[in-house]
Amino acid sequence: MTPTNLWRRAVGRIRKRDPEYDAARRALRAALVIPIAAAVSFTVGGGSQTPLFTIFGSIALLIVVDFPGNMNARALAYGGLAFNGAVLISVGTLVAPIPWLAVTLMFVVGVLISFAGLLSEIVAAGQRATLLTFVLPVCTPVGPLPERLLGWLIAVLICVPAALFVFPPRHHGELRRHAAQVCTALADRIEGRASAADVTAAMDALRANFLGAAYRPVALTAGSRALVRVVDDLQWLCDRVTGETGGELGPMAGPGVAVLRDCARILHISRPAERSAARTDLGTALAVNRLIAVSSYRDDIVDILAEPDDGAAIELGRTLLRRRTIGATIGVTGRIIAGAAAADARPVWARVLGRGLPETGVADRVYSETAAVTALTTGHLVTRSVTVRNSLRTGLGLALAVAVTFIFPVQHGFWVAMGALSVLRSSALTTGTTMVRAVTGTVIGFVIGAVVIELLGVDPKVMWLLLPVVAFGSAYVPEIASFTAGQAQFTMMVLIVFNIIVPTGWQVGLIRVEDVVVGALVGVVVSLLLWPQGASASVNRAIDAACAVGSRYLRATVARVTRGASEEAENRVISLSHDALTATRTLDDAVRQYLSESGGPTDSRAPVVRASNRAMRLRAAADLMADIVPPPLDAYPLARNVLEAHADAVCARLDGSDPAAMVAPISDDFVLALRAEAGDGEMAVSAALPLVTVAANLGELELTYPATLAAEPAHG
Repeated sequence: MTPTNLWRRAVGRIRKRDPEYDAARRALRAALVIPIAAAVSFTVGGGSQTPLFTIFGSIALLIVVDFPGNMNARALAYGGLAFNGAVLISVGTLVAPIPWLAVTLMFVVGVLISFAGLLSEIVAAGQRATLLTFVLPVCTPVGPLPERLLGWLIAVLICVPAALFVFPPRHHGELRRHAAQVCTALADRIEGRASAADVTAAMDALRANFLGAAYRPVALTAGSRALVRVVDDLQWLCDRVTGETGGELGPMAGPGVAVLRDCARILHISRPAERSAARTDLGTALAVNRLIAVSSYRDDIVDILAEPDDGAAIELGRTLLRRRTIGATIGVTGRIIAGAAAADARPVWARVLGRGLPETGVADRVYSETAAVTALTTGHLVTRSVTVRNSLRTGLGLALAVAVTFIFPVQHGFWVAMGALSVLRSSALTTGTTMVRAVTGTVIGFVIGAVVIELLGVDPKVMWLLLPVVAFGSAYVPEIASFTAGQAQFTMMVLIVFNIIVPTGWQVGLIRVEDVVVGALVGVVVSLLLWPQGASASVNRAIDAACAVGSRYLRATVARVTRGASEEAENRVISLSHDALTATRTLDDAVRQYLSESGGPTDSRAPVVRASNRAMRLRAAADLMADIVPPPLDAYPLARNVLEAHADAVCARLDGSDPAAMVAPISDDFVLALRAEAGDGEMAVSAALPLVTVAANLGELELTYPATLAAEPAHG
């Protein structure tokens, strides 16, 4: 391959991996600031451990972590990392002389920090940097605590302002931005101004952003956690909205489009304080949408009951049910986004105390921050989710790595622990593969670094000139190249850094290779001992559990409408709604880990994604029906029986107990039952409305997941 072709491939890869040059800006920031922090530390505390903790603190703050969010969220996150780092450096320094205590605390700290990542994307982003602040003092020769804290303080004072103000990221709130684009694409599609490809492209980008991380890309705030629920609803709308949808919606098209556009407008505004006017507009659009919907649905029911021909009435019924579910899903999407914006607009004291949340129903509920933390932690622990298992694996792996540094004469024990951390994955297979790549990259970096040092020597001026180059590469290469290349570049930076601190030549690189191999072997052993099959063994169980509880939830919500809303029925629906939410959260966690470790062709992973989508949609449909006000008990008994029979069939189809249950669509049976029992007057129409809503949701489940698809197994 010619140099020209290599250059073209490199440029193409950069444009694909870093189209907005955000990674390049971040790497340039590291290249400029890390040498400054290092120079200050040598000036202030040369001859002590201060430069070591400044340099690796700077690496943690500028290379290892890059917090998401707007300026305020990032500032708060860096402030939290600065405080936690100081605490962990202090604790690590104090326990380092006591091996059994250091190993025990390493296990506890590793488990807690890894598990805390499920709380928000900001906490997840800071995991490795936080762990580094404990591993470094525990695994380095014991030194004076003031020197170490001074080094960390210098890194914080120089690097945090740089991270916030020097080449700050131009994009934040990616989930909001992609969700806004999907809302706009759907509105354009309904109005006939966008193609199916436009909608698919927007939804694919949203889904990739949503599933592309090991943890949900949301913050801990109630508004952010509420917003994440619209992803599944938008996916469903994208699957159902076609070029004919605008005509099918009839009078509901205009109000639905208005809701979607106002949703997009709110999502595009990043600052909660600036959303007031947009929130008012969305509230108005939702009110208009509901008013016209009720009027339109009443007219449709009157037409169905008055139609002399049963066949024509059934066709009208099918149109009504489709219109009802699409309109209802647009409405609940708008209410969730409005609720999320209202939750974000609360003052700080209300967020801390979990007060002032907007009133919502089951489908658009908003949990307080404290309730979300409680529900998340208990739900994952009770279901023994993949995150819980990975946290235990990480804690044990780091504890064993630290134990190795005490038992064997390892010169730089820090690299043993970091080697274990860098290769630990959710399965033994992926951990083993990552180990090979880590060791390969480390060896390559050592060889290149050794050649550079042999050619240029270890003169301090040369090392200082090389520091910004290797800092840039360590931040940029992992973003645009492979894990192996990133390890190679990081090893080169280690060679330069240690030769700045204590000029020893290339031998320090050989020590790093040995330590990384030891740490990687520790990671492999732990992965073989604890849940070696990883998420692939858990994802099918999570799908089955979510479908099972979702089926019970769906049956309960239908029975509440068909048999009346007694206190017992209400309590059962509320209880099952929480169980279903917990099950789908566990499923979401398992799917994310499965996708991250499988990494194969899309077709091989599609059955798992489709099966998880079925479970998610089952809960969403039940949520929509949980808010329905039941009609009088004496109205339409035959239609109620039809609803219960089809609910049982849908559940049997989706939970796998009877995949071929009841092939006939609900619209045929329901419309005929409704017409057979219809009375005269307004009461007949009013009593039919809630039953029609239930039928619409059941009908869409039947259409979306026919017997052949619902029976498809998920091969995880």
